[in-house]
Amino acid sequence: MQNWVIQYVYATDKGENGVSIIHIQAENEAEAKKIAEEKAVAKEYIFTVHPQSDEQFLGSVKHQANIMSGKADNYSAQDQDS
Repeated sequence: MQNWVIQYVYATDKGENGVSIIHIQAENEAEAKKIAEEKAVAKEYIFTVHPQSDEQFLGSVKHQANIMSGKADNYSAQDQDS
């Protein structure tokens, strides 16, 4: 069994981004995705499944949620040099 992190992004009743994170155990990514669908936090959602690791950083979940919902600022250091 492996530990997995599931990140859900969904619209709240107020039209804001909702983010929910759960930790599960599954044999592989396919099983983790199946469990993620069964434990969905809303009727409409998107989710990501990642193996749990020590390389997760504070703030990355919110940033990923904004990217997934189209609300992130899309720029890079390369864009700033122009």
